[in-house]
Amino acid sequence: MQLGRKLLAFQVVPATTLVIVLYSVLFTAISYGDLLPQPPTNQGGLNLTRAYADLQHIAQRPHPYNSHANDIVHQRILDRIRDATADTPDVQVVQDFVSNASWASWSSQGAGSSATYSESTNILVKIPGTDPQYASTGAVLLSAHYDSVSTAAGATDDGMGVATLIQLVEYLAKNRPKRTAIFNINNGEEDGLCGAFVFLKHPWSNYTDTFLNLEGAAAGGRPLLFRGTSTPALRSFHVPNPHGNVLSADAFSRGVIRSGTDYTVYTGVGMEGLDLAFYRGRSKYHTKFDAIPHTVGQEKALWAMLESAKVSGLSLLNDDETHGTGSLPVYFDLFGVWLVVLSLDTLLLCNIVLLVVGPVVLLLLVFADAAILHARTQLNGHVPQSDSHLARRFFKSVMEFGWVKDSWVWAKFWAALLVAVGLQALLVLSYLKFNPFIVHSRPGLVVISIFTLTYVGLVLVVAPTTNSHLPERQKNIMFLQTYIFTWIGLVLATSAASSGIGGLYFITAWNAAVLLACVVGCIENMLGAEGSYEVYRRARHVHYAPLPVHDDTVPPAEAETEDTETTPLLPSTPARASKEENGAIGWWILQLVIAVTVPVTLLGHILVLLAGAMTQTLSDGSSPLNVYAALSILVFMMVLPVVPFTFKTHSMVAHVFTAIFVLSTLFNLFTFPFSQEEPVKVSFQQTVYLGNISSPLSQVTHATTSLTGLGPYLEESILPKLPSTAGQNISCAPTSTGVQKCLWNTTLLPTPGDVSVRGAHSWLDASILRMSAHSAKIVVRGRNTRGCRLVFHDKPVKYVVKGSEGGILPQFSGDPAGVSQLWLWSREWDRRFTVDIEWEGDEALRGLVACEWAEYESASVGVPESIGKIPALEEVLTFLPRWAAATKAAAGLVEAYVDFAI
Repeated sequence: MQLGRKLLAFQVVPATTLVIVLYSVLFTAISYGDLLPQPPTNQGGLNLTRAYADLQHIAQRPHPYNSHANDIVHQRILDRIRDATADTPDVQVVQDFVSNASWASWSSQGAGSSATYSESTNILVKIPGTDPQYASTGAVLLSAHYDSVSTAAGATDDGMGVATLIQLVEYLAKNRPKRTAIFNINNGEEDGLCGAFVFLKHPWSNYTDTFLNLEGAAAGGRPLLFRGTSTPALRSFHVPNPHGNVLSADAFSRGVIRSGTDYTVYTGVGMEGLDLAFYRGRSKYHTKFDAIPHTVGQEKALWAMLESAKVSGLSLLNDDETHGTGSLPVYFDLFGVWLVVLSLDTLLLCNIVLLVVGPVVLLLLVFADAAILHARTQLNGHVPQSDSHLARRFFKSVMEFGWVKDSWVWAKFWAALLVAVGLQALLVLSYLKFNPFIVHSRPGLVVISIFTLTYVGLVLVVAPTTNSHLPERQKNIMFLQTYIFTWIGLVLATSAASSGIGGLYFITAWNAAVLLACVVGCIENMLGAEGSYEVYRRARHVHYAPLPVHDDTVPPAEAETEDTETTPLLPSTPARASKEENGAIGWWILQLVIAVTVPVTLLGHILVLLAGAMTQTLSDGSSPLNVYAALSILVFMMVLPVVPFTFKTHSMVAHVFTAIFVLSTLFNLFTFPFSQEEPVKVSFQQTVYLGNISSPLSQVTHATTSLTGLGPYLEESILPKLPSTAGQNISCAPTSTGVQKCLWNTTLLPTPGDVSVRGAHSWLDASILRMSAHSAKIVVRGRNTRGCRLVFHDKPVKYVVKGSEGGILPQFSGDPAGVSQLWLWSREWDRRFTVDIEWEGDEALRGLVACEWAEYESASVGVPESIGKIPALEEVLTFLPRWAAATKAAAGLVEAYVDFAI
């Protein structure tokens, strides 16, 4: 019995042990839940082996829209789908070589806006539903793109998505759903979401009201539910191993994540749906490492996408409750097992209730606690009877009980916060000064460094106890202050929720958990009769003389005496120690479990997500300060819940954490931040100047190569390694995205392929004809390419894309606001475009006509001999350090252009 009391008492060994065990269990569970599960033997009608074989064919080589390899992948997918649906005549398979579209993205001023004209090469599949009412409405769109970028084979972006859709076509053809399923296996996503836009011009797009889009923004791992439009759509994502968090949706909606997916196209026309994508391994994204051998998880990652898409897709196809509009969703997964979904309206209501009801309940309990103690002391004759005013005695008891008596007990909590925040700020500044990109490859060690420093900073201020408060009382006071802290955070979270941001849901849960822990503490005080009274007496520094007891067996030495400054804080007599422990047994364990488990679980999942998603965006131009600040804030909030228990946490923990902090920080500050496994990206492009449109150069003699990346590493460690930069005047300047762009002239001239002469006419034919004072006709034809663009420097223009040679193309008009750039994408090679333009003003109109090339010979083994060569890219790939990887900087690896002035 005595042993059990010692194990459950709020003492150093039990408290330290339980804190360590609880954090360890939570971290282990979160990490385990983040692992990819093994594919099951019974795959529920899916065939992982066949899907993996499809992926191998799709991701053999880079196959951007503007490549001959793209045509090969298109035909492979088409053949597989036709074979899978050969025995189901009701299923329609269409090569959409008819739909064309023109659209624009407008800036607020009109100038600087970009427009696109594109022709469809999508593969569409329609599987009729069993319910006739959904024959022409209420259909579900399942979408993925089969093009890759020019520098990656596209295993995850988006080969796995396409392989998944092929499996779903095969499955649904044999297991017809309630609603009609329409598949858009589209092309041109990487060059402006073209495949999704042109799908909207196909009649089948009018049938759909909900969609599931499959994407890849990294290199494997667990696919993440990036975002969802509404609570009904989110109900479909109760998959076996869910992974999703509303924070990613908030990041997209607020522009923190600048990239886009087909999701934005579908939601732009009013469809509801989900965006499911890979996000781990961003350093491999759009590089040669987006290939099957380098994919995180490989078959397991593919199965995770297959399983999630099947379950969610079937729910969308068969459950009416997953359709319709509703409040914005708030969602997050727990340990990869459960997905919590609630509406933003519900979260906002919970916040308001907690803001109002929480403080009232807590104040009533605190005063009731003090009132009960006051009544008990009066019953024992220790309150002067002359003090008869109830209210005065009540508040006096509250003051003397210790809730507000000692100002330092209240001040130390906030002082500890300031100290911990200050130390974290110094640590972040150290990283930014000496090694800002170490978080790219060592996020775990950076988190350990921040975690240990935060704990040490808090415990240095909070842990020492005072003579006027026992640890149990200080624990409850710290809980009350933690509640005040979370209440302030809840005010901010409520304001954010009212603005459409649901990612601060964890503050709601944290505030509720701390409130409950405070309630438990008050109940502990009220029920702990003898223990509470002893605390009360020690808090007043007065021990009243006992009531006269007519018992001669009690020796005079047993009488209590008044405490002095030399009186130990913890009583040494068994009787008094027993009284103090009585009130603490069991209650503190419940408080610890409640106060730590809820916030650490929620914040731990977010930390794992951000460490996998944010830390490798630095090479894309993300601010290191933002990344370190996000990690620091999360880690700080994960450590804060243990503050009320630091009075009984062994000092050895702080000593060990100090050593870990020193070692991990020194390693982080002096270790090279990149590696072959976690490379830094540099973006390549080469431009070829062909002269003026009226008198093009007869021989190409001028070409410029550019690399874009992290300035210090690009200029000091990469460019000097390239032979073509020797003796060249390299011009470097920062870009709008925060990275450095360096250009230099080169004699490594590219060839577009399928030609034998390196003159201007081997690249493109272009002409311009003045029609009036404010209009002109531009004709452009690129050789061995499907993409060109027009750029207007001085002012926006209105445009009309027209057919030529008999009007093979329909006309597409631009917005009256005008554009400064017009992209032209054809489904055929060597297409001739005719564009009529109009502008305002009497000033000259200047601009350029350019065409793009995105395919090079060495990366296209087995592709027809029409492939060009890009020696400058080959040089970069050959001489790049092992810790760097090349990616494309624009739609074309090579752009050739002529300029004009009207």
